[in-house]
Amino acid sequence: MIGVDLAEATAVLTGLRPLSSFSGVDDGVADLSRQLQTTICDPGFPGAMIPVVIPGEGLQVIVATNTMMAWRRLSPVLKSFSGPTLTSFSGIAEPLPTTHAFYERVALTSPAATCIMRIPQGRTSLLSALRALVRVRETLARAPDLSSSIPESTSWLLARFQDNLNVGRRDAAAVILARLRDELRLDALNTKFLEVQLLAAFGDWSAIVSLPGFASLRLARKPPAISVLLLEALYQTAIAVPFDAENRASVVDTYEKSVRALAQPMLVVPVPSTLTDGGWRLYALEAHLSPSRGDIAKALLGNRPSLGWMVDDLLPVAESDVEPSSVESIRTPLDDARSALIQVDAAEAVDNLALAKAALAKLAPEELALLREAQPFSAAMRLTDEVPSDVVPSSWTEWLTKSDDPSFTSALDIARHGKDEWSFETTGSDPAHVAALVAALNHTQGDALASERTSQALPFLVAWLQRDPDFPTPAMSSVYSSLLTLFALNSARGGTVYESSQVLIEALLVGGLGSQDYKALIADIDELAGPAFGVDMVYWILDTIEAFMRASAPDANDRQTFLHGTLARTAPLYGRLSSLQQTAVKKLAGELGWSLDTFGVNIEQPSADDFSARLKGKRIAIYSLTESSSRQAKSAIEELEPTAIVDCNADHGGSPRLRALAENSDIFVMTWLSAKHAATEFIREHRGSHTLLYAQGRGFSSILRALEDHFK
Repeated sequence: MIGVDLAEATAVLTGLRPLSSFSGVDDGVADLSRQLQTTICDPGFPGAMIPVVIPGEGLQVIVATNTMMAWRRLSPVLKSFSGPTLTSFSGIAEPLPTTHAFYERVALTSPAATCIMRIPQGRTSLLSALRALVRVRETLARAPDLSSSIPESTSWLLARFQDNLNVGRRDAAAVILARLRDELRLDALNTKFLEVQLLAAFGDWSAIVSLPGFASLRLARKPPAISVLLLEALYQTAIAVPFDAENRASVVDTYEKSVRALAQPMLVVPVPSTLTDGGWRLYALEAHLSPSRGDIAKALLGNRPSLGWMVDDLLPVAESDVEPSSVESIRTPLDDARSALIQVDAAEAVDNLALAKAALAKLAPEELALLREAQPFSAAMRLTDEVPSDVVPSSWTEWLTKSDDPSFTSALDIARHGKDEWSFETTGSDPAHVAALVAALNHTQGDALASERTSQALPFLVAWLQRDPDFPTPAMSSVYSSLLTLFALNSARGGTVYESSQVLIEALLVGGLGSQDYKALIADIDELAGPAFGVDMVYWILDTIEAFMRASAPDANDRQTFLHGTLARTAPLYGRLSSLQQTAVKKLAGELGWSLDTFGVNIEQPSADDFSARLKGKRIAIYSLTESSSRQAKSAIEELEPTAIVDCNADHGGSPRLRALAENSDIFVMTWLSAKHAATEFIREHRGSHTLLYAQGRGFSSILRALEDHFK
């Protein structure tokens, strides 16, 4: 089907029928042509095959698809049934000319990929080609419809949710979360956990504390990562301000009266491995008010730097003051198993499951039976029984090694938890561990099951890498490169081009590359974009171009060739781009000293959207520490709609001007990767319920994309 919905497809068909008269054409040819026209409104057909009679050229067939994935599905079938032996089709997309109303009518639907199948005009040639195309329609009708017959799996939705969080696309992540909730893909508690992750990714701590049921969340069994986020939310909303002012009395009083009752159920030992400074300070306050909590005091010994001034003022505990027990109790394997099961019941941690499995393996059958019947161990036993033996990895290297095991059915669930729980400190600092991780990544491509699981886990791998406080680090460049290659291979197989690939591209460029690695990066990007990317990939391409322009290059000629070649590939699409995309392309072309006129692009050709009208008279604020990007975005918006008023700001904290922009702008755009924590909190506080958009990336095209997503 052409168009985004049936109504649009019907409008296209209605508009074409009076134009594409088959009068004077052989009845057999006309009948086959009308059969092909049904693909325009067929929701199950990946695109449309549109026969039209062009004066002076005869009958041709326009092929159009809404997405590049649909093009990749349709193109090889077309080439197989009606390739160069019958028509001009070679499998390569091409833009539609503007020489006839037929082409312009189809172009109004903004297809992602198009081409014109030219057919020799003899009756026999026409009949042969059209019959072959009818067989294409019938063959695809009999094939399983992967986009509708088989619903998109929950694991893929969760991967896309994480993918959007990785790059700061808050609205896109919220849409997926709403779908997971509305379609009852997850239970209410796990849906709430995802909502906490979404809000925490953007530092919206007050929204977490204000969630309905927050008091119940603190008591529920949950992954350690969620406990960490809930504690951080309590710290940021109640303790951070008096702590930064080093107001001892206020910190203690606020904790005791407002925070303690909420935090206490989550202040457990062992402490979650990902606990933040804010969480450690809540532990320290609890230890200060509860001297009997020796378990917390011991845990704090190795993390005193996280406590700041509290170490000397509130927690004067030296290592020698915490004495070990004078009597070493004798523990049995059954005691160890009980302790491990208690931890499993307390928190859904991958490490807890692994320890429990190991402890249970040491028990006799009668001891296992005893635990299955006894409370409170029976529930935890059921959880451990759901995980097959020997498939609970403790690192990404182990996960990748086990990914080809058919019994590893919990692979994606473990990957989701592992991104928050598994340490990267040892991996990043040890070349041997880095090499082992790269080898494991490459190994997965030799097995279909491992490859499929790894493809779905790619956003979780990127999220794990981003936890590194030094990200991006040159020591991990080989991991970034291997992951980007996997993204490219996934795309080549018809998979989704995850937005997280942009994170890896930026990481590799920032870390610096040698000449050969630079060429390899360009090759991966070409593979990701595909041989004929469409409108849906344009912003991804523009973000990539900007990243290359910001970074240094080992070879200026390689960069120049790549930038000009990549931008040139957008030229054939120019007439189908949105007005904001067209403006971005013109701006980047101007910076590269490149003229769109060289490729026959009519830059005065208006876009079919109404973005200019929706910007008319609007006051737009842009916050970014990358001031060159905000200035470029301002110029682009004002060029598209001169009446729009655009203000840019890069203050590092709250200021009267930033407050005025937050309170009075019609639209406020904040670049997520180029912002300051204090400023973002200040903006949210004074923005209230007014429109606040989050732009991914640091470039100006991401700002325009945020506006376009909002208008759509």
